[in-house]
Amino acid sequence: MKNVLLIIPQIVLSLALNAQRKNTEGPAADPFCQMIRTLYSLETVVFNSRHDMKQVFETDTIITTAKVIVKKTGTVISYLQIIPENEEKELLYCNDSAWIVYHQTHKLFCIGTRTEHLSYNYLSRFFPFSLYEVDTLISRTKPYWKVKDQTGEFSIISMQISDASKDLTDIRVEFTIGKADFMPYGTLQESVYLKADKLFQEQYFSDYTFPGPGEISIPDYYWTYEKDLSSVREMESPIDEDEEDYEDEDSTHEVFLQNIELYDLSRNPAPLPDKGLIFMDLWYIGCAPCMKSAPVVEKLYSEYKDEVHFYSVNEIDSDTAKINRFKSKMGITFPVLLGGKDKLAMKVSNNGGYPVFILLDAVSRKVIWKCVGYSENLEELVSEVINNNL
Repeated sequence: MKNVLLIIPQIVLSLALNAQRKNTEGPAADPFCQMIRTLYSLETVVFNSRHDMKQVFETDTIITTAKVIVKKTGTVISYLQIIPENEEKELLYCNDSAWIVYHQTHKLFCIGTRTEHLSYNYLSRFFPFSLYEVDTLISRTKPYWKVKDQTGEFSIISMQISDASKDLTDIRVEFTIGKADFMPYGTLQESVYLKADKLFQEQYFSDYTFPGPGEISIPDYYWTYEKDLSSVREMESPIDEDEEDYEDEDSTHEVFLQNIELYDLSRNPAPLPDKGLIFMDLWYIGCAPCMKSAPVVEKLYSEYKDEVHFYSVNEIDSDTAKINRFKSKMGITFPVLLGGKDKLAMKVSNNGGYPVFILLDAVSRKVIWKCVGYSENLEELVSEVINNNL
């Protein structure tokens, strides 16, 4: 399942591509429009990028930095290199192919044939892909932004959000633009997911230089490292990161979960009952579909708690403070447990995806029913299978 960070929408891109054209020219001096035209006019640019991120249920902000090298014609990128500090990996786009570079093993792993394929990798957080997709005729669109502040050396532009996901509230999207050079110096995306917790990511851009086209060249390792083309994906359209994978499993293959090791949040063994039915919700922090399913399972618990034993099982995380915050903010009132060495999700679904839902016979430990992923009709599915087995 996808990390929650990935549900923060590329709002600027979606609004820019869907904006309604007007018949009259917008204000030529608008700093947001001038930034887009400036980026379009540059053939090369090198800068340092810093990324600050706070995930849901986290208290700390993760700060990472990288060097970014870009060469393009108009908005068409022909070369892009992202070199993170203190990382063994790089992202590279050149010769019409996108690569993850593994310096430790001296390998290049091809992930596609378009620059957008780079954005599927977590290292893409250092580059403002959305700004390079905005049409330079933006001054002729109906404005979806406004100037929030123009004090000091920068202009602060606020995006007006009208079509974001219903899962996001209190959305704030801003750009910081230099008054002297109209270059982007910062971006901010902040929101509350499922009204449970705030998440944000900020980008800071600095130390701009503008080398000549001949000064940017393909690194030597491109020619010497082993190239792996086994997983090239020819995607016709970008992945929708808000889309959950869902698989209702009704296989004739019988699965038994004997000798299950589970622990309470104090890390004491938590034995399961040996009578009746057991329902398990397997999840981890940072899984967006897991968050969406939590209130559904809580509602099911309220309805069936006298007939079925309910357990919420985190198989991935070890930070019990974060797990307790998840429990509190998501309103979980039935037992929350920690998984053991053996991952039940792998035993049941064989694909490692989350969330996973299991209905288990407490006596035989046979898996009666299993479901991988969140779906809008999850409540109906679980209610039906419980009623059929009571």
